[in-house]
Amino acid sequence: MKHHNRNPRARGGRKRQPSRRDPLIGFEADVTIEQIGARGDGIAHVATPDGKSVLIYVDCVLPGDQVRVALRQKRGDGYGAEVVAEIARSSGYNTPRCAHFKECGGCALQHMNDYDYRTWKRDKALVAVQRAGIDPQDAETLVGDVEISPPASRRRAGFSVHVGATGVFVGFHGRFSHTVLNVPDCAVLRPELMAFREAFVMFLEACPPEHARDIKEVFVTLTDSGLDVLIQASNDPDLDMRQDLAAFAEAQNIARLSWKTGDRPDEPVAARHLPVVRFEGVEVAIAPGGFLQATQDGEQALVAAIKSALADIAPKNVADLFCGVGSFTFSLALSGKRRSVTAVESDPRAVELLQYAVGQSGSPVKVVKRDLFRQPLVGDELSSFDLVVFDPPRAGALAQSETLAVDGPEWIIAVSCNPATFSRDMRVLRNGGYEITKVVPVDQFLWSSHLELFAILRRVSAG
Repeated sequence: MKHHNRNPRARGGRKRQPSRRDPLIGFEADVTIEQIGARGDGIAHVATPDGKSVLIYVDCVLPGDQVRVALRQKRGDGYGAEVVAEIARSSGYNTPRCAHFKECGGCALQHMNDYDYRTWKRDKALVAVQRAGIDPQDAETLVGDVEISPPASRRRAGFSVHVGATGVFVGFHGRFSHTVLNVPDCAVLRPELMAFREAFVMFLEACPPEHARDIKEVFVTLTDSGLDVLIQASNDPDLDMRQDLAAFAEAQNIARLSWKTGDRPDEPVAARHLPVVRFEGVEVAIAPGGFLQATQDGEQALVAAIKSALADIAPKNVADLFCGVGSFTFSLALSGKRRSVTAVESDPRAVELLQYAVGQSGSPVKVVKRDLFRQPLVGDELSSFDLVVFDPPRAGALAQSETLAVDGPEWIIAVSCNPATFSRDMRVLRNGGYEITKVVPVDQFLWSSHLELFAILRRVSAG
C-alpha cells in the first residue's frame, strides 16, 4: 500500500484562524429611539467611530426615549443593543404592570400607554394589508379597530421547568436567553394558571430532585371543566411519582394530568374529569396539550366577526378548513339558520373528538381528516361550497390559497395568526380575483408583538 504525504495546502489540513472580534461589540453611544419594530423592540441608528451609521435594536424602550446603549451582538442587518443608562423617557411611557418586564421574554410592550399600543397593533394590520397589494388609503378603510384581550385573560401557557442546585424554577425564558425565570405575578395569564404554577413549584420542591429534574416543560390549559395539564419530561415517572402526581391532581382539582416522555405519546396519570370546551352549547373534549384560542375574549371576537359575516353572506354549504377542535365549526353550523358544514383537520385526535361531539349533538357537520398542506381541496371538491373559512397555523395556507384562487367560491373568510403569511396568502387570493372587504385585527397576546387577523374576501372577477 502506498503512503502519500498529506498536502498541507489541502482544505482539510488548513489551520483554523482565530475568529476576529467585531470591533463594534461593546461600543457605547447615546441615541434617541426612532420607532418600534415588528418584534416590539426599539429601532435607532448609531454613528460608529469610523463615521458609518448602523441599525440597532433595543429592548424595553419607546419612540422618543433618549438612552445610552452598548452594542452586544450582531443581529440581522444591524446589532442588538442593551440600555446601560436612561437619559430621558418619552411621554408615552407607562410603568410596567409586571415586576419581570425587563427580564422575561414574553411581554415586550408593557411600558407603552394604551392608546399608543392600540395604534401600534392596528398599524401592524395596516402594513400586512398593504403588503397584500392594497393601497394605503384603501387599507385604512378596510382595517377596523383592534379587539384586545384584557390582562389576566390568557387561558393556556407552556411553563418551562428547571430544577437545579439553586432551586426550582417554573416560568418563562428570559429575553433572548435559555435561563428560566420564576414568574409568580404574570399579568397576562388567568389566575387559575398562576395558582397552578405556584402549587407546582411547591410540588417539585417536595419531590426527590432526581425525579423533579426529569421534568422540562408543563403545558396548562384552562377548559370549561377545569385545568388540563401535560408534563413533558425526559424519563418516565416511577410508581411513587405517579402516586404523588395523582394526589397533586386531586388536591388542586385538576381535571386531567398527563405525562409525555420525549417524542412518545402522552399517557394520563390522573383523569378526574374530561376536559371540555363549549361552542354554541356543544361540549367538545380536547386532547392533552390540544390547541385552543389563547383567550376566550379573542375567540368570542372572532366568532362575533364570523356571525356578522354570515348574516350578510347567508351561505348554505360551508367548508371549515384547519378546523381544530371546532372553534368556529358550530358557530358556522348552528348560529342563525342551520347550515351544512364540512370541517377538515389533519390532527387525528382532534378529528376523533370533534366527530364524537358532532354525533352527540346532532349538528349538521361532516368531519374529515385531511392534511391540507399536502392535499388541499381542489376543483370539484370546492364547487359545492358557497363559503370557505380557513384558520391555519403560523405557516399559513399557501397550497389551499392557490387552489381557492382558481376554484374557490364567491366568499372566503380567512383567519391568520401570522401577519407575514396572511399577506402572502391574501396576495395569492387577490391575484385569483378576490378582493378583501373587511379586516378585523384581534390581539390575544397582550403586550406582545403577535397579532391575529380576520378577513372577509369576495370574488369579483374570474382568476
